[in-house]
Amino acid sequence: MKLLTRLALSGFNGLRIFGCTSSASLRSIHLVPRRGFNAAAASNDPSWVILNCNDTRRNDSLSSDAEGNKAVAECHTTTGRRLRVSLGLVAPPASSSLFYHCDDTPPEVKDDLQVIAAHGDSVLLSMLRGFSISYGATYDHFLYMAGGAIRPPSLSLLPTGCILSRYSQDDAHFRPLLHKDTGILWRGDGELLVAQLDVMSRFGGQLGMANLGVLHFGRNQWELKSLVPIVHNKGRKGDEVLSCWHGDMAIPAGDRFLCWYQQQRGFILCDMLALEASPKLRYEPLPSVPYSPKYHTDDLLPLRHNEGMGVAGPEAVRLVSIEPRCCCGRFGRSSCARSRSAFTVTTWTMDLSMDEPMTWVKEGVLDCEELWAMPGYDGIPRKPVEHPVVSLDNPDVVCFMVSDCRNHGNKVWMIEVDTRRKALLSAVQCTTDLSKPRVHLPAKLQ
Repeated sequence: MKLLTRLALSGFNGLRIFGCTSSASLRSIHLVPRRGFNAAAASNDPSWVILNCNDTRRNDSLSSDAEGNKAVAECHTTTGRRLRVSLGLVAPPASSSLFYHCDDTPPEVKDDLQVIAAHGDSVLLSMLRGFSISYGATYDHFLYMAGGAIRPPSLSLLPTGCILSRYSQDDAHFRPLLHKDTGILWRGDGELLVAQLDVMSRFGGQLGMANLGVLHFGRNQWELKSLVPIVHNKGRKGDEVLSCWHGDMAIPAGDRFLCWYQQQRGFILCDMLALEASPKLRYEPLPSVPYSPKYHTDDLLPLRHNEGMGVAGPEAVRLVSIEPRCCCGRFGRSSCARSRSAFTVTTWTMDLSMDEPMTWVKEGVLDCEELWAMPGYDGIPRKPVEHPVVSLDNPDVVCFMVSDCRNHGNKVWMIEVDTRRKALLSAVQCTTDLSKPRVHLPAKLQ
């Protein structure tokens, strides 16, 4: 009997089991009660959510002006079309979805609305505007604010960016805002900033520099800070990393710092409170690993999406690293039957500063055998976990995706694990397109 059926019939050690409302999830189970945790309330009004940047869903019912659509925000695109947006929120580890409708869009045309960044109650969005012979694809960018109890949600069209495309000399061709280079931050002074980072390559002769485009929300003009120095003490190795920097996502930490993070490479830190005085960027590498993350053979695929970074406080970040190990306990890949899927999960914390030394501190290690032995894991694939997302409520809690590429229907599990207590908190089974890129962003939206 499958795990879901068995738990639905008997429960789990007398704990309450409930279903999530996400259209992608089949069943959600909460295994370990948390202090002060109300499962029903969390499912209806979660304290934080996981947004999948590429999981936005067109919903023609949002075209209605019905009185019941009070949770819908709207504005007009640069071409005059009305865009309406709403969020469907579910508690982690399930991912929440963004629903939208844009007037005068033919059914066969994709508007390609995407989530770019999130902080506080705000989400930065990007939508395909159209194509031109000179510039190719062009985009509109919007800021969605959830509002909450005190005000209704809002949607605002942002002005065009200020960082030029590297592939065009025309002043009118600005780079679109992407999740890999753009973040948003609610500063301590109550101002919302949108920031796009463009790291210079060695071919431009400006290695160790970056352009930083900043928009103060509410103003109609971007501010370009050109050739901002990126400081580091890693010598030639640091220069090599920066010379081919492309980034994965921007992470807001508290109300002061923005971190542009790249897997296996490190992160670039910016103090957003000091932009006007002396803008400066700082590069920090990740902890070294005693194996090659790229190692693979014909019958042993490399680990995918085996790293993630989140916040661990107002001025700290938490790194989660999924590392292969051999059955003998040593790090590294092995093709023997007992080692093909073996792994460990290591967590690290770093306090942030622009001037003081920063050091990675190891928080703990969770072995795959410990995870697989946890109550409730029976029925979930014994494969390496992927796509770690650090909880915004407790950095010790991490959500992962688990899949078995041999199964049918693209069924995967999203699990929530307390890495310090070594407990499986909850799990939800989903159906998803494994070939589609998955970029998960945690958000409060309250």
